[in-house]
Amino acid sequence: MKTVNLTIDERTWRAARALAAERDTSVSALVRDALAYLTRTDSRREQARKDILRMIGTFDGKVGRMPSREERHARR
Repeated sequence: MKTVNLTIDERTWRAARALAAERDTSVSALVRDALAYLTRTDSRREQARKDILRMIGTFDGKVGRMPSREERHARR
């Protein structure tokens, strides 16, 4: 594991300590979990973007049969 030093304002520090106490954990654990969440979310977002671009690249514009004029304007 790597050690990281942060500089934060007093109000944020107090709020983080209170939140950590509520969750029965440490401020370090809160920060570690937040960073892990952010990196997982970012990598999932990047993978989804790649998947969408791959699907767009294979799309040939034909989804199904085009409805006739009568079908498009039929009263339901």
